[in-house]
This record gives sequence, C-alpha cells and structure tokens, in this order.
Amino acid sequence: VAAVVAPEGDAFGVARVSLPLNDINAAMGHVNAVIAVGALIAAALGVLLAFQITRITVDPVRRLTRISREMAEGNLNQEITAPSRDEVGDLARAFNRMAAKLKEAMALVTAERDRMATVLESMSDAIFVVDGEGRVTMTNKSAEKVLQVPRDAAQGRHFIEVVRDYEIDALLQRCLEEREQQTGLVEIRSKKQLLGVIATPFQEDTGCLLLIQDLTEMRKLETVRRDFIANLSHELRTPIASLKALGETLHEGAIDQPSVARDFVGKMNVEVDRLAQMVQEMGELSRIESGEAPLQRTLVNVIEIVDRAAGRLKPQADRAGLRLETEVAPDLPRVPADGGRIEQVLVNLIHNAIKFTLSGGRITVSAKAEGDKLVVSVSDTGVGIPEDDLPRVFERFYKADRARAGGGTGLGLAIARHVVEAHGGRIWVESVEGRGATFRFSLPLAP
Repeated sequence: VAAVVAPEGDAFGVARVSLPLNDINAAMGHVNAVIAVGALIAAALGVLLAFQITRITVDPVRRLTRISREMAEGNLNQEITAPSRDEVGDLARAFNRMAAKLKEAMALVTAERDRMATVLESMSDAIFVVDGEGRVTMTNKSAEKVLQVPRDAAQGRHFIEVVRDYEIDALLQRCLEEREQQTGLVEIRSKKQLLGVIATPFQEDTGCLLLIQDLTEMRKLETVRRDFIANLSHELRTPIASLKALGETLHEGAIDQPSVARDFVGKMNVEVDRLAQMVQEMGELSRIESGEAPLQRTLVNVIEIVDRAAGRLKPQADRAGLRLETEVAPDLPRVPADGGRIEQVLVNLIHNAIKFTLSGGRITVSAKAEGDKLVVSVSDTGVGIPEDDLPRVFERFYKADRARAGGGTGLGLAIARHVVEAHGGRIWVESVEGRGATFRFSLPLAP
C-alpha cells in the first residue's frame, strides 16, 4: 500500500508498506477454513432441523396412513394423538372424529345384523335369499327342517337344485322376471307336505327373498277341526232325531196307548243316556286336558288292574262269542300311577276290541317290563284298521267308516291317550286291515 506524506500540505514523500503474499494467503486460508467449518456446522444443524420438522410433520401422516389401513381391515379401535395445533393436528383430530362416527355406525349395523340373524334363525318358516342368477346366497335354520336340505349344500347352488320342485322354482323365476311379489301353494306329494311360498324381489338388487311356510300341520288341524265338527254333528244328530221322532209320535196320540208309551219312553231314556254319556265323557276329557283332574298316583299292581278290567268285560265278550285272555308275568314291578285311570284306559281298549272283533275271535291282554317302562298290550283278531286311519284313531269322535255302524261316543281312545300321556307314557296302535289290531301303552317305572 502506498500513500503520500504531506504533513503541512506539501508533499515531501511517499510512505509505502508491503506484506509478502504468502502471509496474506495463509491468513485467507485460515478465514476460508473458519467459513467452511461454519458452513458445515450450519448445514448439519439445517439437516437436523429439517429431519425434526419432517418428523413432526410427516409422522402423523404416516400414522394416519397406517391406522387407515388397519381400519380398512376392520380394526376400528384406533385413535391418533395430535398435540399440535397446526393443520396436521387438525387433520388428526378430524380423523379421530371420523373413526368414532364410523365405529358407532358399524356398531349399529352389527347390532341390526345380529338382530336380523337372530330373527331369521328363530323363524319357523324357511328363508332363502337368491341372487339374480337364481343361486342361493343365504338360508336360515328352518330351511333344513322344511325342505331337508343342509345349509352348506345349498350355499351357492341354483335354487332348483336345492328344492327339487318345479312349482316353487316357477314362482321364483316369475319373481325374477316380473320384479313383482309372487305367492302360491305347493303340495309335495312324495313328502305329503303343503307349502306356502312367497317370493319378494329386492328393490335395489336383482335377487329375491323366498319365504316358505310348512302348512302341513295347519291343514291337518283344519282337517281335524272339520272332522270333529262333522263327527260331533253326526253323533248328536242321531239321538236328537230319535228323541224328536219319539216325542212327535207320543204327541200325536201314542201317549194314550200305555204299552206303546212305555216302549217309547224307554227308547227315549236310552237316547238320553247316550247323550248324557257323551256329555260326561266330553267333560272328563276336557278336565284331563286342562289338568283339572289331577292323578292320584300310588304304587299300583298292574296285574290286579288287568284282572279287574278283563273281569268287568268278560260277560260282554262271552255274549259276543269271543275269548278274552290275559298273559301277564307274575313278577311285574309296581308302577307309580292312578289305578282307577289306568283301569279306565284298559276298559276302553278292551271294549273297543270287543266291538270290532267278529264272533269266534280272540282278545289278549298282556303286560311286560321293557327297560325303564311297563308296556301293556290289547290285541284282537278283528277287522283291523285301514292304514290311512291309524294316525287319527286317538282323535276325539274320529271313526273309520267301518266303525260308523258301531255304538259308543268315539271319545274312549281320546280319553285313553290323554290319561296315558298325563302319566308320562305313550300310546300307539299297530294294525293291518283284516288281520286285527294291537293297542299298546307304556308307563314309566318307579326310579
């Protein structure tokens, strides 16, 4: 560096200072080193700060992504901790609210689904859900019972392959094509079933819902009710008509003839006695069914009951030209039962056998122990019972056509069934038409 020296305004010389470049370069190198170190430290701090900022910003987003995947897989018990007040924190809190609402909605949907599944499983009617191609997508438990089709075997198969009935499938096809509810009654003769079918299309889908009701028992009950009314009318009509005819005859002058009047009055008494017996037996049957006639249980000897019942009807069997025999082992155990009621059952069964066995036939009353029960049988060599009538012989007033000419009220076997069932036993009949019949009932032995 050079500068003029002029202390009083007049230059008298020049001052010159110099420094070797090596020293300057050394100083600049030191400065550059300091700057480089400072830059590296600043860069490192910047990188650390960037990582920290990235972690604070990106980690919640990553957690949101992870939790979203878990929620998509069905795990809704998720929540994101968001202490910050920035946009990411707002997003996390909004996500938590969404997750809570979604969890509540799923809980409601699950509850409704479980409730609907419970309703479907408890229904006695068969339910089939069928898609637009006619394939079964869902069934309930009753479908197995009504149509005897395993649920696993029905899933995914065509409906016609499951039900194997063209009439039911025709209702489904009409429902799928016309998109309108279809109803109908279908009788499956091979199974003796009457089914009520309702096919309803889904409003927002191409499939249908089929409800199949088993009306077999209902039809049977309706038949029983109809026959009961018809039989009761028949049983009442005959004595009432006889009483009316006898009364009119007496009113028209027969009452003035003592012998004829006495004969008519005797006949009227017979008809009145028949009506009284019918009313008495109906009342007794009603009391047994309603439990108003409690059983007087004691340990009874069945041998004595069989002997008493056979002894009471022996004269009647002799008059009909029949052999009435008993075959009872002497070592039969006693049973807890109402002796009078069991004797009544035996009397009804033996009387029934006498009524339908031709002269020269045989009636056998037997009893034996089988396991934990005692079985009493009444066998005859009579006309037998048609196969179609066997399931209904224990119904009140029910009579086979062959029995129409016989006397009685038609209530004896119904009373016998209710008495035996009240004892916890079972009564049944075995018969081949023309080869006689065997009525059996069982009574539980004492523990």
